[in-house]
Amino acid sequence: MSVDPEALLPAFEAVLDLIGPLRLRNCPCCPTPRQEAFLRLSAPEAFYGGAAGGGKTVALLMSAAQYTDVPGYDALLVRPTLPELERPGGLIDLSHDWFAQRRAVWQAERRVWRFPGPGRSGAGGAAIWFGYLDGQADVAKYAGSNYSFLGFDELPQLDELSYHRMRRILRQATNQPNLGRSPDGLNLAGVPVRIRATGNPGGPHHDWIRRYFVDPDTRADGVVYLPSRWDDNSYLDREAYLEQLKHLPPAERERLINGDWDVPDDGSIFQRHWFEIIKLEDVPEPERSVRYWDLAGGVPTPGNPDPDFSVGLRLDLVDGIYYITGIIRDRRHAGEIEQLLAATAEQDGPNVQIWIEQEPGSHSEFFEQHLRREVLNGYSLKMDRPTGSKEARAYAVASAAEQGWIKLVAGPHTAEFLDELAQFPGRHDDCVDALAGAHRALGRRNRIQWGSGVPTGSIYDYPADDGLGRIWSNPSLFR
Repeated sequence: MSVDPEALLPAFEAVLDLIGPLRLRNCPCCPTPRQEAFLRLSAPEAFYGGAAGGGKTVALLMSAAQYTDVPGYDALLVRPTLPELERPGGLIDLSHDWFAQRRAVWQAERRVWRFPGPGRSGAGGAAIWFGYLDGQADVAKYAGSNYSFLGFDELPQLDELSYHRMRRILRQATNQPNLGRSPDGLNLAGVPVRIRATGNPGGPHHDWIRRYFVDPDTRADGVVYLPSRWDDNSYLDREAYLEQLKHLPPAERERLINGDWDVPDDGSIFQRHWFEIIKLEDVPEPERSVRYWDLAGGVPTPGNPDPDFSVGLRLDLVDGIYYITGIIRDRRHAGEIEQLLAATAEQDGPNVQIWIEQEPGSHSEFFEQHLRREVLNGYSLKMDRPTGSKEARAYAVASAAEQGWIKLVAGPHTAEFLDELAQFPGRHDDCVDALAGAHRALGRRNRIQWGSGVPTGSIYDYPADDGLGRIWSNPSLFR
């Protein structure tokens, strides 16, 4: 089959736009093919992530050192904590192996390597700095700095807002054309400003990494993702390393061996595979429906970059099966939350009963009356004051899900919903609270009576019935 060369030109041009020349400076080892691909990337923002053992950290130090022969060049490499930087085999330890014999000077108190500049004095050379960044409190200490290169090692440990706020220090110290030049004639004005990051699947901020860098459907414009594979690293004792990874829990093992960003977490209460994902058109006409709200007014701020979400979950009941047919998950100011409640109620219609979790407090009655008269007038509204721990309330709906009695309609928040359930108890529990509340609300009309002598008080761990008349067999779980 003949191929028209002109038809291939756009693809070739795209590749040429993506890669540049290989530039190695102050690096004593030869990069692997995948590390070389990382070093050749011309994109301003790139993430090298996936399987463990692929040489990602080494590639990050190589990348930071690429312009250490250019006067005035500054690079910053960060990890979440200082001990991670200083541990054996870490970035600082590796940098000593590389730079100590190359006329560079280590300033331990400032954690910086200074490379000699042009001329006899050697002043005005490049520098590689090492720092730690564990969230918003650490971002401020870098204010006023200028770096041509930002390198994040193990980025899934860092929240998204902190990552983006660090962009304000990514800039050349100066772009004057009369700066000193490297031996090959390059000055600071010609050095590309870059962000490079590495990491493995998992970690507390796995989800935003997958969305922003990895998933081609949601990846940010201009961002390049380079997958890491453990068997790409010829310097690694592959058989011994693989044997060590085989002892990890299943989810972690799959992530680190195969670099799979879609492998689910091992949940302690919920499992993702319990929720069959279906299409909305496959949901029968509901017998009863509720929309349960777990409200949280607020948007991300420097002082609280990761606030709770307001979640409104719709649950339909049909022939003993629960269908999650709508999930609203948003962060808004308090006034906007009321608009969201009203708009959702209008969309759901009057046949969907509205439940709202009500926090105890002196203003709770006023809030309820305000909602009934001014926000949700004409709709059926119930205020819920749940008792017991969040975990205890979650067990009931988790039991129903494990039996296959809960199905999930695919929607824009499906991934976030399953992530939160799998990580529960975790940082956010808004979706769990909304699901447990909706399940509890629908089950209240289906309670059946126990025989005499059986306690009817509050649930300790598991429910006496699941809202469908199915009785759990261990009476010792109740009080």
